[in-house]
Amino acid sequence: MSLESWKSQQFGQYLLDAERQLLARDCANLSGYRLMHLGLTGAGCALEPFAQLHQFYIRPSSGDLTFDCSSAVANYEDLPLPSDTLDVAIIQHALEYSESPQAVLSEAARVLAPGGHLILCVFNPLGPLGLVKWPMRLFTHRSEYDFFGLRKCRIHDWLSLLNCEVTEMQNGAYNLPVERKGWLEHGSLWERTCQKIGFPLGNFYMIHAVKRVAGGIRNTSTSWQPIAAKAYGTKRESINQSTTGSTE
Repeated sequence: MSLESWKSQQFGQYLLDAERQLLARDCANLSGYRLMHLGLTGAGCALEPFAQLHQFYIRPSSGDLTFDCSSAVANYEDLPLPSDTLDVAIIQHALEYSESPQAVLSEAARVLAPGGHLILCVFNPLGPLGLVKWPMRLFTHRSEYDFFGLRKCRIHDWLSLLNCEVTEMQNGAYNLPVERKGWLEHGSLWERTCQKIGFPLGNFYMIHAVKRVAGGIRNTSTSWQPIAAKAYGTKRESINQSTTGSTE
C-alpha cells in the first residue's frame, strides 16, 4: 500500500489531522512572505491557516501533487531555490522517507532566510507507531512502516550544526495505530491528559526551530583605496604649533 493510500486510511487521517490542528494553533501566525511545504499532507490544503502570501508545495514526484494549492516537483536533496529566501519551511515526514534525512534538512536550512522558521513533523520512534514498525515490516510490505526512526536528540544535534535554534518541541496523536474509529477520536480524555502533562510518547513530535546567523565583523568602508598614514610626530607638532600660537 502506498503512502497516498495510507493517508486515506482512518489512522493516517487521524495523525495528519492532529498535526494540522497543532500547526494551525501554534504556527499559523508566523510572520513572513514565502512559505514552503515538503512531505505529506492530509485532506485539502494544509497551508490554509497560514497567512503568507506566497505558499507552495514541493513534491518528489508528479503523482504526489496537491492540485488545490500551488505545487512543484523537485528532489528534496537539491531544491531549485536560491539560498536565504524563505520565511517559513514546513517539513512534514519528508525526513523519515528520504534516503538521506541530513541532506534534506541541510537543504531546507540553506533556502531558509536568517530569522526564518523551520517546522518539522516527525514520527516518534518511541511512540505507538514507531514501536509496531519493526514487526509490521517483517510480516507486511506496507510503505507507511518503511521509515527511518529519528530520535528527537538526533534531530536537535543536526539543527544545531545548521545554526538553527530549537525554540519549541511538542508531541501529539497518542492513540494506538489501529483502524477502529472508536480508538481514533480527537479531544478524548486520554489525549487531553497526555497533552496537559506533556507526555513525550505520541505518534509524532513537532520541532519549531529558528535559523540564527551571526553578524561577523565587516569593513563598512566603500573604498578599497588605502588611507595615507601621517608621519610620526605629526600630531605632536600640530599640538606644539597650537600651543605656541595661543601663548603669542
